[in-house]
Amino acid sequence: MELSRGHGSLSTADLRCVVDGAAPGAWNMAVDEALMESGRTGRVTLRLYGWDPGCLSFGRNQAARGRYDGGRAAKRGIDVVRRPTGGRSVFHYRELTYSVTAPADAWGGLADAYLRINRALASGLRALGVPASVAGVKRDGPIPRPTARACFRDPLPGEVMAGGRKLIGSAQWRDGGALLQHGSILLHNDQGTVEDLRVGGSKTADVPAVGLAEYVDPLPSLERLSRALMESFGGELEREPAREALTTKERSAAERALAKYKDDAWTWRR
Repeated sequence: MELSRGHGSLSTADLRCVVDGAAPGAWNMAVDEALMESGRTGRVTLRLYGWDPGCLSFGRNQAARGRYDGGRAAKRGIDVVRRPTGGRSVFHYRELTYSVTAPADAWGGLADAYLRINRALASGLRALGVPASVAGVKRDGPIPRPTARACFRDPLPGEVMAGGRKLIGSAQWRDGGALLQHGSILLHNDQGTVEDLRVGGSKTADVPAVGLAEYVDPLPSLERLSRALMESFGGELEREPAREALTTKERSAAERALAKYKDDAWTWRR
């Protein structure tokens, strides 16, 4: 198999799938960062995971200090973390989160990767009966540029939608020859919590996102949802996915990165 990219090809990329349980936000971000090292070696990894407790996340360069109420979040048992990727605030609770790590130019650049990953996500959700599509982009149409405006309030071309509302919010980071893209697949729309935790925010603020529960009743189990996504990514990459666990090396790298994501100096740096 060869995956076209900007300079050469990725001819021996394994598609491995790591299905994790729910974990605190700092650990989730540390693992996603650690998986980038495998991306630098040529491996493509799809990771699927949840969050416990619920967590408010900020984009890498988002201004948050003085704009969000960390004390209010703590009183409600909500974690706060800053992602390595761009974008804006997301509340992670009733969702399945995906991350993809790969060589930075595995699919011809960031925009190509963004579109290809989103097409795989939409395909997996359609297999479960969700009318998911990639917004504003035809199959052979122009590829949108990734944007920092990644919160659920702002649907943009190239994002995964259902019924005119954003279903998956995604963001990217490229560093040292590796790409990370991750995002939230909402089961229920809890994004009003983002506005509730904003300084001066309102509990009744409406965020026009949509969860799978609006289209699938009963909701598929997380195992079934994970399998559908593994199959859709395998189809997009024309390779049978292999389910694996984190390696000892990756877990050690995540433990080293964990201190940063638990540090208020990182979380509230802006």
